Amino acid sequence: MPLTLGDAFSRRKQIESEIQTWISRLNLAGMDTKTYQTKKIDGEDKFKPIPGTKKDFLRNYTIDECRNKIDELIKEDQKLAIRISITNQKAKAKIIDLNGIEKELTIPELLVLKNDIAPKLERTAQAIPKLRKGVEVIEKADNYIKWRIVSPKYKIKQSLSDQGHKIENEYIDYYDVQENIDYGIAEREVFDEIDKIHAWQHRLKEAINDANKTELIDL
Repeated sequence: MPLTLGDAFSRRKQIESEIQTWISRLNLAGMDTKTYQTKKIDGEDKFKPIPGTKKDFLRNYTIDECRNKIDELIKEDQKLAIRISITNQKAKAKIIDLNGIEKELTIPELLVLKNDIAPKLERTAQAIPKLRKGVEVIEKADNYIKWRIVSPKYKIKQSLSDQGHKIENEYIDYYDVQENIDYGIAEREVFDEIDKIHAWQHRLKEAINDANKTELIDL
């Protein structure tokens, strides 16, 4: 069965895992170990194991076996990487861009859009100032609205009643006024722009998946 780009990517991940497994085996391939307990370390019965205490820890693979397998996997990985690189330049997929125009792009072009350009456009759209809603609009133009916030500031006035009791009366001393010229974009327009980018990002993922079905080029 022909190998596709997607198959090759999966195989390279598998190879990476297998190489790590064989490296771990290589770490353990340097020696066989025997442990035991003994009563003496000199004399006639020196280093004679006490019955029942001897344990052998034998390596499962030789150093050469491990190194040969690792070399074999690295060569396979290198060959796959080259085939993927060559195929990437030729594999293409169609996609509708942000302006509604259908284009045919290579995998590197699609990956640049997905991983670099799309996130920047998304962050930009999310940062667009939104036109404030639910405020007192005092002036309106084509490209802005002017609105005002009025905040009363209170003071307490103390006095005495006819019976001599202290009375506190709260009154407005002054008003804090904040007037804003709001150049923001209507909230619906901003959300529509973000949704448009999200839909494009989804199309990019689908296009990359389609391109990954391309048969791998032989060397």
